[in-house]
Amino acid sequence: MKTILFVGPIPPPIGGSPLTVQAMLEELTSYPHVRVMLINTSPGMDVRKKMTGFNFEKVWRSILILPQYIAKIGYCDSALVFANDLFAITLVPLLLFIAKLFRKPFYLKPVGAGLDLFINAQKKPLRAYLLYVLRCADGILTQTRLLKEDLSKLGCTKLHYLPGCRPLPAITLSTKRQTTELRLIFLGHITRLKGPLVLLEALKNVAETCDEKVVCDFYGPIHDEIRDEFLAGLKSVPNARYCGVAEAGTGPQLIAQYDALVLPTYYDTEGHPGVLIEAMHAGVPVISTQVRTFPELITNGVNGFLVPTQDSQFLAAAIILFAADPDLRKNMGEANHLKGQEFRADAVVAQLLKIIFPDVTTIRQH
Repeated sequence: MKTILFVGPIPPPIGGSPLTVQAMLEELTSYPHVRVMLINTSPGMDVRKKMTGFNFEKVWRSILILPQYIAKIGYCDSALVFANDLFAITLVPLLLFIAKLFRKPFYLKPVGAGLDLFINAQKKPLRAYLLYVLRCADGILTQTRLLKEDLSKLGCTKLHYLPGCRPLPAITLSTKRQTTELRLIFLGHITRLKGPLVLLEALKNVAETCDEKVVCDFYGPIHDEIRDEFLAGLKSVPNARYCGVAEAGTGPQLIAQYDALVLPTYYDTEGHPGVLIEAMHAGVPVISTQVRTFPELITNGVNGFLVPTQDSQFLAAAIILFAADPDLRKNMGEANHLKGQEFRADAVVAQLLKIIFPDVTTIRQH
């Protein structure tokens, strides 16, 4: 029996790293000789409120993590810590130090793909300190190949590429019903940087210039910082509607009902968004943006389109291409489904176990 101490968030909130952690934990139950101890780092609060920056609530959560970690670290064979940038600078050095005191292997799983950007933005003494901490870890499991490459350039070692993942859903891919309209879906947190306002502008452009009918449904919690603008934009776009928050765990099944997923994000630290992986598993093509890591997921013109960020005209042009060509959508959807095999939870967790237990054969119980 091998025991992993997981330090990371589980839902709520829904989305991002909490769903990745949840997918891994569920998959690990298929390994009878692997036991998991969990320390949940989720904020467990209303995600519609702004959660950027340093505040007391985050400090208090960090304080609560420490006694749990100290109590459990001695009983595990390896520790795996999911950390965003703030967590990496505040708590990870202490967790690593404690693991070393107990002589336990320590693995870091950065959230997203912006840790290198965060390190480079620091002043030289702090940058040197953070890089020293990273080099002391037994392994850094990067979500993207780009982050692995960039951390290597900064002198980090023991790097492993471990992509984002979702469980493979029970979906039978079939030919979509023929309709007279193109049905698009936006699924995720409705925040400014995810691009919903850009999408509304593109949809307005499509309605004015395209002969084919195009409709778009928005699902997800609306954050306070964009609520008024988003709801006002919906009223001015006749081919868009807000459908509320999707039920947890139903992403692939929901996406499969549509012709294409649209994610016009301009977050510069995006890694492997779970919604793109869910679209792959659903066999649905994607229209997204040219953020730094997305070419790892979407090959432009093969399994979707990548358009310039914050450009509603290019976004509208890609939507119109899909509207005019059902065969293009079908072929790209099939290519996207094939690409998605790399991001299956069973494949990713098997890779994880090989990294943290290299001398032990762990067998999955089907």
